[in-house]
Amino acid sequence: MYRYLWSNGPKEGLEFADYSFEEHFGKQIASYPPRAVLFDYIEGRVKKAGVRDMIRFETVVRNVDFAEGKFTVKVKDLPNDREYSEEFDHVICASGHFSTPNVLEFEGFDTFKGRVLHAHDFRDALEFKDMDLLIIGTSYSAEDIGSQCWKYGAKSITVSHRTAPMGYKWPDNWQEVPLLTKVEGNTAHFKDGTTKDVDAILLCTGYIHHFPFMADDLRLRTANVLASDDLYKGVAWVDNPALFYLGMQDQWFT
Repeated sequence: MYRYLWSNGPKEGLEFADYSFEEHFGKQIASYPPRAVLFDYIEGRVKKAGVRDMIRFETVVRNVDFAEGKFTVKVKDLPNDREYSEEFDHVICASGHFSTPNVLEFEGFDTFKGRVLHAHDFRDALEFKDMDLLIIGTSYSAEDIGSQCWKYGAKSITVSHRTAPMGYKWPDNWQEVPLLTKVEGNTAHFKDGTTKDVDAILLCTGYIHHFPFMADDLRLRTANVLASDDLYKGVAWVDNPALFYLGMQDQWFT
C-alpha cells in the first residue's frame, strides 16, 4: 500500500456482517475511508474475535500437498531456522493475489536512464514531483496513482493503453496514448507513431496468481477474472472441496 491511498469501494461493500464500522468507531463515518481507517477497522475485528493468539507469525509455508485424505503442510519457523510438517483436514489459501507483479518488458527498458517500477513498489507521489511520468495500464492503479502524482506536482502524466483509453476529461498536462512500443534513451515511442520524453515509467499492469507453495494438482491457475472455473462458488477447489481459496476474484467490491 502507498501513502494517501483511499478505498475505491464504499465501506458499505466492505463491512463485516457481524462487526459494523459504526460499532468499531462509535459513530457513522464517510463511505470512502483512507487506508489507515480501514486497517484500524480490520484490526478491531481481529481483536474482537481473539484470533491473533492463534496465528503463528514469522512462519513461511513451503509446501502443501494432499494424500490419503489429509493435507501435509511444510513450513519454516524463521526465527528458529527450523522446518517441520503438520497434517490438516482442510486448507484455506488466503494469501491474496496482489503480491506478485505482472511485469511487462519493452524494448529499451534495459538502457532507459530513468526509473522503471511496478505499482506494487509505488510508495509516495512526491517522488515524482517535477517529472514527466509515463504510466502503462488503465485500471484502478493507473487512475489513482496518476491522479496522485499529478496532484503532488508531476510535470506531466502520459498514460499508455493497450485496448482503449480511460476517456476522462483530464488536465492539460495529462494525455492518453496507445501502447508503448519501445524506449530509446529517454524517449518513449507509441503505437501511433507519437513520442514523449519521460523521466520515469510506472507499470500499472496488474498482478499474477502465484502459489509456488501449493502442490501442482492443488495450485490455482487463473487470470484476474470474476469467476474461476476451478473454484465452486468462487471459493471451493472443485477437485478437492476440502481446499478453499479466498479473495481470488477480480476485486471490485471486496
